[in-house]
Amino acid sequence: REFKRSLFAAVVDDADWDERSRFPRGKLKASLGESGTIVTDLQAILQKHEIDSSAFSEAVVEELRPLTEEKARSGKGGWRVPEEERARRRDLTSECIFTIDPTTAKDLDDALHIKPLGDGRFEVGVHIADVSHFVTPGSAVDEEARRRCTSTYLVTRVIPMLPPILCEELCSLNPNVDRLAFSCIWVMNDKGEMEPDEPWYGRTIIRCCAKLDYPTAQHMIEGTIPVA
Repeated sequence: REFKRSLFAAVVDDADWDERSRFPRGKLKASLGESGTIVTDLQAILQKHEIDSSAFSEAVVEELRPLTEEKARSGKGGWRVPEEERARRRDLTSECIFTIDPTTAKDLDDALHIKPLGDGRFEVGVHIADVSHFVTPGSAVDEEARRRCTSTYLVTRVIPMLPPILCEELCSLNPNVDRLAFSCIWVMNDKGEMEPDEPWYGRTIIRCCAKLDYPTAQHMIEGTIPVA
């Protein structure tokens, strides 16, 4: 008769390990499932590295409810930048800004632009999604993000640091929608050297014109596909 092997997560209790005993004592934390399956092995990895894959707390959900409702009311266009926020930021929506990420990426948190200035000079900008507009210090979302520390990428899934409405939508630099960013802009020459002028740093509004993946960007660099 063939028996299925189960995998368990356990904690060894060092304080209760008698020096005369060959075996330590421990406590079972959880049953992870049948040994040797992808689901169980991934759960074992998460347990080993103390990565929280549970759903976001009710406090986080409630805190983001106004944003969820606002997004629903906005219809097809989705969330819109408030006018007061637009007034205090540099508008870069006319720039040709784009993202480069893995093909299946949903959380597009950085983008860039390169603009020829003539005389072998180029303006370069790097734009990072401005999550701070939506996550205030000490809030439930902030505390949860601090505890999770980072998003975790597995072969079959992503365990996000922030709820999907933020990391995949409002804070994701998706194409053809206005998004809040923190930007750094500087000037370089055609030798890749930075001009003596100080880089500009500040809060911005951007609108990405394209979502590129790594293979497409590499083909464009190598000239193996046409670039408009």
